Amino acid sequence: MIYRNNFIVFVLSFFISILLYSSHVLLPFMFGPIIASIICVKVFKLDIKWPFLLSELGIVLLGVQIGSTFTKNVVMDIKDNWLSIIVVSISILLIALVMAFIFKKIARINTETAILSVIPGALTQMLVMAEQDKRANLLVVSLTQTSRIIFVVVLVPFISYFFHDDNMHANGKLTKVLPLSQVLNMGQIVILAIAIFIVYLIMSKIKFPTFQLLAPLIVLIVWNFSTGLTFTLDHWLLNMAQLIYMIRIGVQIAHLLSDLKGRLAIAITIQNIMLIIGALIMVYVIHFFDNNPINELFLGAAPGGVNQIVLVALATGADVAMITSYHIFRIFFILFIIAPGINYFLKFRSNKRED
Repeated sequence: MIYRNNFIVFVLSFFISILLYSSHVLLPFMFGPIIASIICVKVFKLDIKWPFLLSELGIVLLGVQIGSTFTKNVVMDIKDNWLSIIVVSISILLIALVMAFIFKKIARINTETAILSVIPGALTQMLVMAEQDKRANLLVVSLTQTSRIIFVVVLVPFISYFFHDDNMHANGKLTKVLPLSQVLNMGQIVILAIAIFIVYLIMSKIKFPTFQLLAPLIVLIVWNFSTGLTFTLDHWLLNMAQLIYMIRIGVQIAHLLSDLKGRLAIAITIQNIMLIIGALIMVYVIHFFDNNPINELFLGAAPGGVNQIVLVALATGADVAMITSYHIFRIFFILFIIAPGINYFLKFRSNKRED
C-alpha cells in the first residue's frame, strides 16, 4: 500500500511539474511536488511515507550543484564580500528577535517559547533547546519553525523573481559551464560519488549540521580547485533532484496545514510574513552601501532552509555560491554564538525566577 501511494504521488508530481513547466510557471519542479503531495494527502487521503533515501539523494544532488559553483574566482569574490555576509546574517537575526516579542504578544506565549520559535536557520538546535527548557512549549516551537517552510516556498520565490536581474549572466558573476555528462567520464563520476559518500558518512556520524549539503559541497570545492573540471548538473538530473526532495517537503506541508488553526495560526502567519518583509526592507537599505544585487542579498537573508533558497537562486539566475555562503555562515553563527547565548539567557531567567 505504501509503495503504491508513493508511486501515485511521484507520478502526479511529475505530471504537475511538467504542466507547470509548459505553462512557464516559476519553479515548476518545486511547486509541482508540493501541489501533488497536498492533493494526495488532503484529497485522496493517501498515507504517504516518502522514502528517506530518495529525499536524501535529492538533497545531495542539490549539494553537488551548489558545490559545482564554488570555483576559484567565486571563492575570491566571496572573500571580498565577507563584511556583507556578516552584516546581513546578524541583521536578520536581530529582526527575528524583534519579531519574537511581537509573536509573544499575538500568540500569548512566554518569552522562552517566542524566542525559540522565531530564530531562522537552526531548526534542530531550537527544538533541542525547547525540549531542555521546561517553560518552553515544544509543540508551538516545532509548529512555528516547521510551518515557516510554507511561507518560504510561497513568498520568497515571487519576491525574488520580482527583483531578479535578467542581465546577471552578462556582468561576469556567472559563467557558462557545460553539463556533467559532457565534462566527466564514468570513471570520474564514480570517483566523485565515492568521495561524496565517504564524506557524507563521516559528517553524519559526527552530527555535522546540514551535512547532506555540505558533504558534496566540500568534495566539489576540492574537485574544482584540484582538477579545474567545472560542470553543472544536467537539467533533467537537477529537476529530478528537486522533485524527489520536494515531495517530502510537500507531505510535511500537507500535514502542517491541518495543525495551523486559531490564534496560533494567525500569530505564525503574521510573524513569518513580517520576518520575510523585514528581511526585504533590511537588504534594500543595505543595497545602498553594497554592490551586490538586491535579489542575492534578499536570498542570502531570507529566513528559510538553504535547500529551498538555493532552488530559488537557481531559478532566478542568482549567484548560488554567494547565497549559500550567507546561509552557511548564519547556520554556524547560530550554532556557536546565538544558540549558546539564548541558552545562557533562558537559564539566567530561570535562575532569577527561582531566587
